[in-house]
Amino acid sequence: MAQTMPASPGPPKVLYIVREDIKPGMMPAHTKHSANFAAIFGRLQTPNHRIALVPVAGSENEVVYLTGADTFAELEGMLQGTDKKMGAATGMTKTELARLAEEAPQLHSAMRDMLALYRPELSFNPGVVLPQMRYFSITTVRLKPGKDAEYAEYIQKVVNVARTKAKVDNVHLATFQVISGTGGGTYMIFRPMKSLGEMDDPVNMRVRAAMSDDMRKDADKSYSDAVMSSDTSTYWLTPEMSYVEKEFAAVDPTFWNAKPEPVAVKPKLRKRMPKPAAATPPAN
Repeated sequence: MAQTMPASPGPPKVLYIVREDIKPGMMPAHTKHSANFAAIFGRLQTPNHRIALVPVAGSENEVVYLTGADTFAELEGMLQGTDKKMGAATGMTKTELARLAEEAPQLHSAMRDMLALYRPELSFNPGVVLPQMRYFSITTVRLKPGKDAEYAEYIQKVVNVARTKAKVDNVHLATFQVISGTGGGTYMIFRPMKSLGEMDDPVNMRVRAAMSDDMRKDADKSYSDAVMSSDTSTYWLTPEMSYVEKEFAAVDPTFWNAKPEPVAVKPKLRKRMPKPAAATPPAN
């Protein structure tokens, strides 16, 4: 998603999603590990720009990376170009990459890569200035087999109609259909937010209130018939683990170019040495 330029009217057409499960107790070490990789990407000027997400609500041991592109061919070029530059690294960078590769198995319990297509007709008011966002709520919807068309009709003709009627203009939703890397019938709905305070607005209640009785009945039936499961997690956009384009960071450089806070080191207390005893004058 970092590929999306700030003035872009909408999300990228293709999304590369990397989801990492971190071993319990290893999140601090993984944060440093990931930040080191991001620094190397910047040093080598690799084309694989990414936004890193860490959990606010959801699994405490999960990290998500998002990379956007216009086509899968473009994404392929980005990944191949990155591999080529990293493979050609020399000196200290080559040594550091080898060290990071050795560390990885100690940090990760599982990893999953997914490819997804943007579904504009299932989205709602998706345009945002992404560099100004601080959070993503991601809802993962898994459909019952063969229910994709029914789900699409439910979103377009019922939910989005009610959203428009309720005038929930502060809500921005970009829906992606995962086409590789997980089970079929998986959709991921991204809601970018500037603040968690945006969740104080009872959007779902407002949308449901905007439905007629018949629409509510249709909505309940369609959801029950089509959806197997749905879960939502909320993440913080993490600049030190991200690697974004200069133009992207320039929209909010204070946030995206911030240096990590130095770790405060408690000053060591010097042991007071006993004062030497006053010299005794020699006896006359």
